[in-house]
Amino acid sequence: MTNKSITEKPSETALMAALRRDLAHKEYKNDKFGPDHLAGIFLPAYFRFFLKFKRIQQNTIARLNEALPGLNEYMIARTAYFDQLFREALKQKTSQIVLLGAGYDTRAYRFAKLNHASKIYELDAAPTQNRKLECLKKARIEIPEIVNFVSIDFNTQSSKDTLLSAGYQNDQKTLFIWEGVSYYLEPESVDQTLEFVCENSHPESSLALDYTISVTDDNIDAFYGVREFIHTMQEHHGSEVLLFSIPEGKIKSFLESRGFRLVEHLDNQQIEERYLTDENEQLIGHMTGHFRFATASPTD
Repeated sequence: MTNKSITEKPSETALMAALRRDLAHKEYKNDKFGPDHLAGIFLPAYFRFFLKFKRIQQNTIARLNEALPGLNEYMIARTAYFDQLFREALKQKTSQIVLLGAGYDTRAYRFAKLNHASKIYELDAAPTQNRKLECLKKARIEIPEIVNFVSIDFNTQSSKDTLLSAGYQNDQKTLFIWEGVSYYLEPESVDQTLEFVCENSHPESSLALDYTISVTDDNIDAFYGVREFIHTMQEHHGSEVLLFSIPEGKIKSFLESRGFRLVEHLDNQQIEERYLTDENEQLIGHMTGHFRFATASPTD
């Protein structure tokens, strides 16, 4: 069954992701663990007011950790991973960067001064995108001319037709960022998006995504925080349930069968080692353990 309610109102999970990025910025006050200084502009006014107080910040973090252990840490790592790829694409003057499900992503604005050549396309459902534009306007954040907002329902509309009509050039090198999206889509929609990227992009293009491994009764307790994550999502985020996953160890064959070669893959331990250790090589906390990162390119 298609998860239609996602497209009827602004995404709750996108808002919660912005909250977690804002809390990370307030807690760590550094570019490694809390770089998103704009995340707070997307929060309701009363959130912004109360989160000015340190005690409320700490209580909010504690309550989030209780409900979803390791998700704050995962969001810190996820932000760092895709920030790194985004900055590298700007450095290489990649022609296009496509955000497949942009949510309240702020990279086009945080890194605007680094962007000298890359055209950016932000794809998302209209309600979330419209709210984002309202928040940017209220915060007086300048939207660069090279940023294009493109409304889409990934479960019912063609990424190819939507992007091409917005000016996307399929003969130019492109970085596709698919962050925080795949697991909310029907498997058929995942395949359609992968097919579009594979067949309508320059051979030197790349696709970066996060995904979840398949969880069963046999392995659910093998990964930190996963049982609590699934229970909380089912109880409190019923409109945005997880619909897609890839069995552990099958990402390479999954992508190869869809026309991609795996360039990089990070499991939960590798993510923690790379993105969640401080200057003293101490882990700041374990992440929810069923998330993974992958970067792939179309097969030549």
